[in-house]
Amino acid sequence: MLSGLKLPSLNSWLYNDVSENADKQYRHSLIREQNKSEDKEAILKELKPLVQRAHDDTRFKLREFLRDTLDPLEEWDEDIDPANGYPEMLDLTTLKGYFGEFFSGLVAENFSPFGEENWRVPIFSFRFHETAFDQLEMYRQTGTMKKATYGRTGDDCLAFVLKGDSIEKILFLEAKCTAKYNLNMIADAHTKISSANQKPVELSRLITALKAYQGNEEAEIWITALRKLFLAKNGFERYDCVSYVCGQFPKSPKSKLSWISREDPHANYLGERKLEAVEIQITNVDELVKEMYGKEE
Repeated sequence: MLSGLKLPSLNSWLYNDVSENADKQYRHSLIREQNKSEDKEAILKELKPLVQRAHDDTRFKLREFLRDTLDPLEEWDEDIDPANGYPEMLDLTTLKGYFGEFFSGLVAENFSPFGEENWRVPIFSFRFHETAFDQLEMYRQTGTMKKATYGRTGDDCLAFVLKGDSIEKILFLEAKCTAKYNLNMIADAHTKISSANQKPVELSRLITALKAYQGNEEAEIWITALRKLFLAKNGFERYDCVSYVCGQFPKSPKSKLSWISREDPHANYLGERKLEAVEIQITNVDELVKEMYGKEE
């Protein structure tokens, strides 16, 4: 994922309406679709490879124990490929969770939360979803798949502002993705993003994942920066962001534009830090997720 998530054409599909409260501690970003369907189709063709690339690290990890480093072609027979079926064979709820996490990273790099244009997502943490991998192995052996997969622990997505080999800002992203409005999901996201820790609990896991990119200069910079962050006591700031992808739009009253308040933080948010709620309203969420992951019925 080191090559980044910048996608300039997104602005042809989505537009962002930002509001900020008086003390500038809370922002709400309402991201909605433009009306040009032909632009959406073209952009989704660009988006799908990005979604797939976000999971390449996991495929690498799933195959790692069988990898023959003397074989540069790394061709795999589907019958024995440990990554076969990942992630498209997982249930739709799990894929929506993955897409929500991916999209939160897309938001970080393309829609400048808190007005910061330099957020970067070095890597996602999909490779640590062990319950999903157990189900895939069971499917590989038996041909049957459970209908639901338990989520993983840790942070949904993390973005950073990097200066040299040091991290100045940390963006914690709590991601949700649903086809229909879900009040409990919004409340849960704001509860989770309120955690008291100033540094991510996933730092060691991110470093472990980046070590797979041995010899990559950018990966080495991130490893150094994340190690320094782990040891640091100050010199960085945490920012909180809830990213909520929803396929259902408010209809009543007509003046209501968003499910999350545009004026005040959610009552469940107790973090006492700068908070931004990003609400992404897009149509046909389930079908979009299926298309991005190549999931068949």
